[in-house]
Amino acid sequence: MTRPLLLTLALALLTPALADAYTVQAGDTAYSVARRAGLSVDQLLTLNALTSPNLRAGQVLNLTLSAPSPSSVTYTVAPGDTAYNIARRANLSVDALLSLNNLSSADLRLGQVLTLPVAIAPLTPSSAPAPLRAAAPTLPPVSALSVTALPTGDIGADLRALGTPWLGAPYVWGGASTTGVDCSGLTMELYAQLGVKLPHQSAQQFTLGDSVDRDTLEPGDLVFFDTEGGGHVTHVGIYLGDDEFINANSYLGRVSIDKLSSTYFATRYLGARRLTPPLTARRGL
Repeated sequence: MTRPLLLTLALALLTPALADAYTVQAGDTAYSVARRAGLSVDQLLTLNALTSPNLRAGQVLNLTLSAPSPSSVTYTVAPGDTAYNIARRANLSVDALLSLNNLSSADLRLGQVLTLPVAIAPLTPSSAPAPLRAAAPTLPPVSALSVTALPTGDIGADLRALGTPWLGAPYVWGGASTTGVDCSGLTMELYAQLGVKLPHQSAQQFTLGDSVDRDTLEPGDLVFFDTEGGGHVTHVGIYLGDDEFINANSYLGRVSIDKLSSTYFATRYLGARRLTPPLTARRGL
């Protein structure tokens, strides 16, 4: 028997199987509990009606995936519906809605049947919002952008000031406006106001600028995370200093300022990039 196989068997024996109900122990995280139970973090949160992955010792968790409960209902996607507005009307996060329906994308199609924990009314023509999944705006090259209206001073202070009007804007996958925005749409729009053109995709933004060590982060650096456990970039925000970064937070369903050292983000941090000339086009540079 080879050593790798022996090691695998030993780990399997040392890792206790989790029962249908599990009491959180000291040192447990949502990620470690979900992994041992064969669940994703989103599934764990959905099963337990949690909006945050922060757990406390003694908390009892349900770990059983089952067919929709008798109280579950179905809903047929209608014109004007988005994953965000359906989730909000059902008092769910978008991630919880996707997990409940085993979806990997927030793109919905007309006539698609979804499982929901509660019944919701369809949107009426008068209440249906304008489509939020608009194409990303086409920006001129950086060298052609006018930055004369930008304030002088530190780029981090500029970004904090520019980001303040976005706080509380609803999270909408593919969005790029204050009526609905996703993580890369937010970073794209904020940097556009500084005269910097970014692609509307977090993985592509991760290829720009220079890599920065975590202990040398400066305000304005882009910070990247793996929120799906696949080992690749799925989320981005802008570091503001003092352990804070602004991001379109899908768990909260809105733009927020979060702590980089929080358990959720610290364990999913992948790296940071600093946008340097010729990408950074600001007055005086």
